[in-house]
Amino acid sequence: MVSELFTVYGKTDGTNTTGTFALSSPIFKGTVTYIRIPKGMKAKIWGKRISGEPATITVEMTRDVTAGTPEWSAIHTEVLSSAGELDIEKRRPIIVESRTGKEAIRITWNQSTAAVTYVEFDIEITDE
Repeated sequence: MVSELFTVYGKTDGTNTTGTFALSSPIFKGTVTYIRIPKGMKAKIWGKRISGEPATITVEMTRDVTAGTPEWSAIHTEVLSSAGELDIEKRRPIIVESRTGKEAIRITWNQSTAAVTYVEFDIEITDE
């Protein structure tokens, strides 16, 4: 069994009402706007923490991140309806399987008024 559990961190830019999170993590340098899943592996999202100002947070996936314009589909949404914090641990994770190695996930936001909202997602990449 191969497995790597890590946390990614992001925040809205405070000036736009929609966007894609730039994610950082202690396991990689810099920031990324998506996480590509290696062929034959699965991405499992176990926990989510959302804090700050109201926002709709959406997990999206694509079957081909290498396409000129990847087609992203929403697979899960959380709503922070008022300023505060949501802390959600999953008994059953959100799972995205990779068959070709071109699959990827990203996290986007939508707000009625641009403000700063923070996210933390616990993601496991595994062959199980």
